[in-house]
Amino acid sequence: MAEHLNVGQDNKPNVRFIVITDTHVEDDIESVHSQNFIQALQDIRTISPDSQGIMHVGDMTNNGKQAEFETMTQILKDHREGLPPIYFTYGNHDVRWADFDSQMSYITTNTGMDKKYYDFWIKDYHFIFLGTEKGLKDFSYLSETQLEWLDLKLSEHEEAHKPSFIFIHQPLKNTVSGSQNKFGWYGIRQDRELKTILAKHPQSMLFTGHSHWELGSADTMYNAKYTTMFNAASTAYLWTDENVEKEGSQGYFVEVYDHKVVVKGRDFLAKTWIEDATFSVPLPSLIPVVDPEDDPDLTLGSPTMQIDKAFYRTSDLIEVTYKGSVGEDAFGIFPRGALPSETQPITPIAHIKSNSNSQPDGRIIFTDLNLPFGSYDIIYLGETMNTELVRITFEVNED
Repeated sequence: MAEHLNVGQDNKPNVRFIVITDTHVEDDIESVHSQNFIQALQDIRTISPDSQGIMHVGDMTNNGKQAEFETMTQILKDHREGLPPIYFTYGNHDVRWADFDSQMSYITTNTGMDKKYYDFWIKDYHFIFLGTEKGLKDFSYLSETQLEWLDLKLSEHEEAHKPSFIFIHQPLKNTVSGSQNKFGWYGIRQDRELKTILAKHPQSMLFTGHSHWELGSADTMYNAKYTTMFNAASTAYLWTDENVEKEGSQGYFVEVYDHKVVVKGRDFLAKTWIEDATFSVPLPSLIPVVDPEDDPDLTLGSPTMQIDKAFYRTSDLIEVTYKGSVGEDAFGIFPRGALPSETQPITPIAHIKSNSNSQPDGRIIFTDLNLPFGSYDIIYLGETMNTELVRITFEVNED
């Protein structure tokens, strides 16, 4: 599906852009992560000052602190001259363990990005940025509205030989480097739903970050099904197939031609090209079609739950059937109207974690509750006890 090639090209590309991710800027501008980001920008200025954009795939900051966003803004202000425009999405480090709306406000103030997902066109090529709609610890949560929007956007002026370029922080399960089950660095709660949409638009190309996996690792590029995907490494630090951290700073230079897309891995610190991460993807893309009924990689879908009835007696068991669970997900029973919060945590009356039962799908039973009569909510809690995914109301009546 792709071939290694020499960096030099014989004709001028229609569009050039750069992909970076996981800068993890800290409040100290002298920190390693911040300095690596600066060096990456300097290398981009030297190599490709006439490109049409720098696409940042999230985890702009290390901990989502206001001071870190301000440091990033200062770095960009100091080094903006001679650089192409920078477009952003955000990652889990930018929004987790905090009030989501406040984090989005920081992002808007420091990047100008005022939407969680958006698109634009450059020289007749479509660029689409997706973003989580909940501040989960590790994963992205994409609403049905966002997914429907994506499907529609990918259908706009769709041509087999003109790829759309999609950017989201976390990779899909069992695709690019680090996302395999043995490593676990996948991160889309709507994994099945997004794969299904991409399979309808195989000419699209997806760039992700999150895992920090070094370029040239196994599955740096993935195109076995759905669409062509690239792991974009990190400018802050790297991770290896031996599952250990490594110093380094990497990203991509992308050139789009009439009949191919050339993706060239770059070592920003050494200022060299990465031979094992240089690819030419022919257009139109040749992606195998897999019957969803026979696809073993469509097991993780959007989180849902059901309860066995709407009215209980105080002595009743409560049975919960759920789908799409990962990690430390839990199901908590709260007084009706309770609002889980990362900034003001509340304790449920009772809870059960799904990893004590089965994942991604399963069934749990609350026993020995003896709830007083009244109104309650059972809340599907995502990755921590403080982020709501789904809520169902029920009543308890006296025996």
